Amino acid sequence: MASNPFPNLFSPIAIGRLTLRNRIYSPPHAPGFNDRFFMPSERAIAYWEAKAAGGTALVSTGVTPVHSSAIRVVPFDNPRFCDVYGRAAERVRAHGSRFVVQLWHGGAQVGMGTRWAPSPYATPSEWRVAHAMDKAEINDVIGAFGRAAAKVKEAGCDVIEIHGAHGYLLTEFASALSNHRDDEYGGTLENRARFIAEVIDSVREAVGSDFTVGLRFSADEFVDGGLTIEESQQMLAGFSAEGKLDYLDISVGNYHTEETIIAPMYFPLGAFVHVAAAIKEVVSIPVIAVGRIKDPAQAEEILANGYADMVAMNRAIIADPEFANKAREGRTEEIRSCLGCNEACWGRSYLGLAEGIACVVNPHLGYEQETALTPAKHRKRVVVVGGGPAGLEAARVAAERGHSVSLFEKSDGLGGLVNVAARAPLRIDLLDCVRYYAGAMARLKVDVRLGAEATADTVLEAAPDAVVIATGSSPTLPTEVAGFERTRVHEVRDVYDCVENLGERVLVLADESHQQALSTAEFLADAGKDVEVVSRERFLGHEIERNTIVMLYARLLSKGVRLAPMSWVRRVEGRAATLYQLYGGAERTVEVDDIVVATGGRANDELEAELVGKVPEVHVIGDALAPRRILYATQDGCRVGRSL
Repeated sequence: MASNPFPNLFSPIAIGRLTLRNRIYSPPHAPGFNDRFFMPSERAIAYWEAKAAGGTALVSTGVTPVHSSAIRVVPFDNPRFCDVYGRAAERVRAHGSRFVVQLWHGGAQVGMGTRWAPSPYATPSEWRVAHAMDKAEINDVIGAFGRAAAKVKEAGCDVIEIHGAHGYLLTEFASALSNHRDDEYGGTLENRARFIAEVIDSVREAVGSDFTVGLRFSADEFVDGGLTIEESQQMLAGFSAEGKLDYLDISVGNYHTEETIIAPMYFPLGAFVHVAAAIKEVVSIPVIAVGRIKDPAQAEEILANGYADMVAMNRAIIADPEFANKAREGRTEEIRSCLGCNEACWGRSYLGLAEGIACVVNPHLGYEQETALTPAKHRKRVVVVGGGPAGLEAARVAAERGHSVSLFEKSDGLGGLVNVAARAPLRIDLLDCVRYYAGAMARLKVDVRLGAEATADTVLEAAPDAVVIATGSSPTLPTEVAGFERTRVHEVRDVYDCVENLGERVLVLADESHQQALSTAEFLADAGKDVEVVSRERFLGHEIERNTIVMLYARLLSKGVRLAPMSWVRRVEGRAATLYQLYGGAERTVEVDDIVVATGGRANDELEAELVGKVPEVHVIGDALAPRRILYATQDGCRVGRSL
């Protein structure tokens, strides 16, 4: 192992009066682990602590509202604030890291009731027109930032970061897109920068010159009329020269371009590092870069080239809180890479995750204390049937705990349906989890048997103490369509291997609300097919998180894919498919050469009945329990692996 495989990434850096042990920052984001008073729960503190224990130098809270116009319950007014945040800071510092509290006002984009903004501005979040702040209200909010900063210092936290990014209140004052004022807070760039400058002054006056204060800023909003890099260079160069900020956390976007804020896998790695590099050219304080930075070698290159002084790695550290330790020790093959799927972190509301974020590759997230892997009291012989995500996670956890594990996989490779999903355009990042699990199986000496279709007899020959059935699902076909059996029908999972045999005109039937049908439609379009996607849903892919669906729709429509929501197929006669609208019943006929169906799956759970009563423990997980998303597969695997 190299003594220091990433010398720039793991060199110390000073920000203000603090010296950080490396250049890795877990930037602000909202995990959703707050109580009803918007105060961090014990889960939140454990979540932050896990990142510090994993070697991250700088760990931040999510947005922390400073004023009741942003959210009615202001945590800084809570008598428990200093105790809770002070405890969090102590837990983070105990591992050699530093704790950041981000001060925030949502402006027109996020808030309770009537929203405040510099002008009567509506944003895409709800298109609710905001109240234009008068000068008394402006002064009140500026003062609130100072009062909040004083509480952060009193609590014993290490750093304050002022949120001036992503189209929230400070950005709204800075941007001509949202600031239409004609007083000293609007018009010229100098006037539009005034509100931020006064917030910085208020914070600095509250904490003094020896407390570390930074600013997060969207240096390019990527929207007509919004902030540009050139404007941001002028504005931030001025702030830097005044000497009241200790660092700049450079982000991009607002809610008009929300997909850039938390970029899905359709964006290239390091997509927005150039924005930070442009700001670094004109300022004299450390600059932090963001934008799909997920690999230590990539981060090292950014720093070595002088594009930034630190790297913000939010989802990378969500996926693996031990990222920094593993990278520093040269154990890069053990890092669980972020897939960029946004499925359960940013997209948690689409999954109905009321208890905060989750991660498809890190089932421990948010339950760090409850899911800590302890050695098994009794070493068992465990057989796992199925090498998809559920089976692989169960095998990993069981082996980590000391059990002897064999894994049967009937195909010639690990990964299950992930291998199919990764063949869609720009979805190859999904294979990172297969790479991770393959390495884990080798490292943990799991007996992996490829090309081995498990039967009750072959499983029993292994004399297991416990069997974990993760045999996935089989596709289902619609049965209610007249003439369906006489057409050229293909299940969505099979299309990738037979696309050259399909005719020119392809109809895709989407009876699932996620990405399977739409990603396959793009694959077919790239293969030169004329594609129409039909779904009974109000809009296709309605359970795909917003940042991904925005980009996927743009890609599909640019390639000529036609989308027909609230429709279905009534009958098929030869090459003619009759479609009808669900609401109104209007029919139309389309000529098709082939039909591709994405209509769900059926659990492959037959092995359970054959083994119950013959093995002390039988567990069914993943799609074999119920066909669902990858998140639930890995959570099932982790849960069962811990229970053995």
